[in-house]
Amino acid sequence: MRSFLLRGVSAAVVGLFLTQGALAFDPTGNAAADAFLKRIETGDSKIVSIGDVSEDGDQVIIEMIVLEGSKPETGKLEIGVTTLTGAEEQADGKLALGGLALEEVTLTADKSVITIAQLVATEVVIPSAADIAKGDSSSAPGYGTVEVEGVNILDESKKEVSIDSLYLATSAMEGKWPTAGELQLTGLIIDPAHFEEEGKKTFTELGYEKLSMDLASNFTWSPTSGDLDIPQLDLTFADMGKLSMALKVGGLTADVVNKLEAAKENTEESLALLQGLSVTTLSIGFDNNSVVERVLDQQAKAAGTDRAGFVTQLKAGLPMMLAILQNPEFQTSVSTALSSFLDKPGSLKIEAKPAQPVPVAQIMGTAMLAPQTLPQVLGVKVMANGQ
Repeated sequence: MRSFLLRGVSAAVVGLFLTQGALAFDPTGNAAADAFLKRIETGDSKIVSIGDVSEDGDQVIIEMIVLEGSKPETGKLEIGVTTLTGAEEQADGKLALGGLALEEVTLTADKSVITIAQLVATEVVIPSAADIAKGDSSSAPGYGTVEVEGVNILDESKKEVSIDSLYLATSAMEGKWPTAGELQLTGLIIDPAHFEEEGKKTFTELGYEKLSMDLASNFTWSPTSGDLDIPQLDLTFADMGKLSMALKVGGLTADVVNKLEAAKENTEESLALLQGLSVTTLSIGFDNNSVVERVLDQQAKAAGTDRAGFVTQLKAGLPMMLAILQNPEFQTSVSTALSSFLDKPGSLKIEAKPAQPVPVAQIMGTAMLAPQTLPQVLGVKVMANGQ
């Protein structure tokens, strides 16, 4: 979750060029502006021009920063207006800002164009040159909150993705580690032109012109105990439904996170580390908002029948399809829930809530040796329409 929060759309723009390189721009004479510019210039991307620099109280305003890469694929970054509030260069080399605002941002790279109307961040900490050079988690910028508005992504084929707004917040810290935070994304719109031909055809047949999604999530984490709680991860799709997930795991200490980062190129070692975690709870739910009816109608039409007839066929085939589980008791509960959902597509939820936290190593071993017992090991329940 930390990686996701710190390296989202906003952090990608703030940290995109945070790799130290030789100073190539002409100093502006303003200490705060020069400290910031020095940190956004990289070995592969150099500042080619800077507009006017002015001060207003504790704010420093830099107009029209343009950076270009040494290679065509590196791209070009233009920032119309940059406002630094309360800038202070610290003894450890970090640059602390009470606020950072970027307006009219355009990134052009590899024939794609990303534009951002505005990005506003609070309590920003841009790492020192030494930390940036490490290229690990210490090289990521820190922040209290980030709000981004008006994101538009256009690829080389002129296919578009847009985001109305994005909000990220780190509400608690323990040393360098964020221990609580949230993410809110609204109005993510994807043109069906991005889909493969078959997917595009299916999407159109279901009566949709675009894919529109909102996302909401929050988390708490203890680097000491290793308890990670993600009580909310909701994906809401307009005129389709909402997918909700929640997760509690143990054993994800700061030490484990550091080891996972060090082993990111070693799959075997990463898997070994993950086996030391334990699952406390896991749930996945779906609240229908017309997409199930649309799919049933589409499939019924293809089968030459109506929805009611197609649902009857599906329900009749459930026992045979679920026999692969080789767990009669669980098969019955799943069949009952699915039948209820097909009759009245409301909500469907799968929840794993074992009596005691289950080590990932045990889950993997059970999956290989006796997969039919996993529902009992994890305390899995399947519910439809709240029952």
